[in-house]
Amino acid sequence: MFEELKKKALKSTLAWSIILIIGGVVLAGWNAMDAFYSVQGGVDFSTLGYEELGSQIVNVDLEYNFGCYLEEYSHNTKTNANTTTDYYYVIPAFNKSGTDFLYMTIKVPASYGSRMDTMANNTADSNASSPINFRGKIKKLDSEELYYFNDYFEEAGFTASEIADGTLPVYIDAFAAPFLSFGLYIILFAAGVVLFVYGIYRIASAASGGSLKKMHQDIANGGFTEASIESDYRNAQAFDKKGDLKVGKLMTYYTAGSIPRALPNSKIMWAYQNTVTHRTNGVKTGTTYNVMVYDELAPKGRTFSVANETVAQDILNLFHASFPWVVVGYSDELKKLYNKDRVQFLQLRYNTCEHTAVEPGAEG
Repeated sequence: MFEELKKKALKSTLAWSIILIIGGVVLAGWNAMDAFYSVQGGVDFSTLGYEELGSQIVNVDLEYNFGCYLEEYSHNTKTNANTTTDYYYVIPAFNKSGTDFLYMTIKVPASYGSRMDTMANNTADSNASSPINFRGKIKKLDSEELYYFNDYFEEAGFTASEIADGTLPVYIDAFAAPFLSFGLYIILFAAGVVLFVYGIYRIASAASGGSLKKMHQDIANGGFTEASIESDYRNAQAFDKKGDLKVGKLMTYYTAGSIPRALPNSKIMWAYQNTVTHRTNGVKTGTTYNVMVYDELAPKGRTFSVANETVAQDILNLFHASFPWVVVGYSDELKKLYNKDRVQFLQLRYNTCEHTAVEPGAEG
């Protein structure tokens, strides 16, 4: 029994665990360098030649810019007003030796617009400005951004070949809140590591039988020996093709996620069918059938999903015939009594007979 359940748990958990592992590797790998640079506070932009620019997080002390060519805005649908959020400015990116530069872009929050315009005027007069510190991530211009970037140089009289040879289609996306942005990359990297480790743990736990820990505890809580449960499980009636839901004389066996569990039948107080009809725009799209079971260990109820109404009724008929202490069936009066006067509810059946399973059709 336990070896069978261990194999089923491993098979059940394998697919999701692999997804978690792959997702963790992708998420951690995608953000690894950004997290590394975030911890460092970003790469000093002045130490990077334009031939080295990739997707680094950089720290730049900007003294020159050649003007704004594009602004980004948000639209308020209620007031129909546009609010500028960011400006795109042309800046120089020097080569490794510092002897030559190409034009690129920095995208800055709108709050920097006035200072950047003053800097652009100083640059036009060949004067340096007091440095403005920005931290951001180097990204590629998308097609729309690149169109306006090239248009800026065309209007300045550059030929197509001069634009191709003298510009870089990348920009520094300056963070509006650097510390929050740095923290986000670190969190994403850590989340990827957690997903990877958790996926490995799920597989290792299932393979070693760790997924059966709760079931062993369930058996102990019911006061049964594992030998008696082995026999009860073999003779239990299955209510699905995989055997994930089985009802024995001693316990009801089910799977919670990928974890095998067992509920002592002697603890069950109430069971009934719950049918949910799903609709989309008033059109019926499906029906879900559940058996609701209320017991001493989960007085707020457990939900066992089943294939159809016939299966639900078969389970309830077995409960009614074999467990005389269980109230089977639903009514608003029963619900009210269960919620408002549990003691009186238990007097209906639970406290009035011995909690020993009987053969269907047997009296007493």
